[in-house]
Amino acid sequence: MRQAILDAAIELLARNRGASLSEIAARAGVGRASLHRHFPLRSDLVAAVVRQCMDETEAATAAATRDAGSARETLWRMLEAVIPLGDRYHFLAGVVSNEAELRARHEAEMEWLARLIDDLKSEGVLAANVPRTWAAAHIDAQIWIAWTEVAAGHLAPAHAADLAFRTLLEGLGRR
Repeated sequence: MRQAILDAAIELLARNRGASLSEIAARAGVGRASLHRHFPLRSDLVAAVVRQCMDETEAATAAATRDAGSARETLWRMLEAVIPLGDRYHFLAGVVSNEAELRARHEAEMEWLARLIDDLKSEGVLAANVPRTWAAAHIDAQIWIAWTEVAAGHLAPAHAADLAFRTLLEGLGRR
């Protein structure tokens, strides 16, 4: 039942961030009382969705990058694995959680990304003088932009991953 509620929330919130708990309960095939037993507050439900998004993105990234031969390939594979998840999670842009566990997980993701950025610099893929925080913000932004464009139907996930990768490494100028 809990997973059915999460799936319904993801489906409805992806189409309408303001979907009501009643709509989510109905889509999940449960009553509001059942929904509230699992998620007393809307913020509890959103935190559970954020947790599931993190689980899926971490698993996809780990699987895709496990045997990458370079930092450049790791970046490409990460984008290629994570961007297709955007149709489910693009609505989370701007969601801020006060849960310590979620903040700690986000920090761990940022530490992984910082190591990747250092490796990209070591390989000469990124300029050595680009601040790590600037590079991390751009990688994160490209993922959100790709998620949004895929969700809007403007791009296919594979094309969005390619554009994000190219934009990060080459900018928007002519080739």
